[in-house]
Amino acid sequence: MQANIATVTIDGQPQDRDADLDHQKQFEVETDSGIRYIVTCEGPPEGLPSDWEVTRRDDGRVLGHVGRIDTGWPGSYSYRFKKAGAFFAGGTQMDLWNAVQSLME
Repeated sequence: MQANIATVTIDGQPQDRDADLDHQKQFEVETDSGIRYIVTCEGPPEGLPSDWEVTRRDDGRVLGHVGRIDTGWPGSYSYRFKKAGAFFAGGTQMDLWNAVQSLME
């Protein structure tokens, strides 16, 4: 069963669902089951390409990656997520929050 994101924090400050996570270098996610993850942008969080690595906070295990992709519409992006060790991407979401949640355990 996939967990849901209960809280997202940036520099210790809770964020609401409408938070613009795209421009953050790092943020923390806690699921409804209490598992915490650190989401870190590999490179600058602006423009393309932007890739985020999702790791478990307790043991540092990499859960997966999220990559921002251009949709063809100016200023519009999709987010392709891939679990660690998977050969193919797991799918695509329309925002970073949902793509990260798609990787949650």
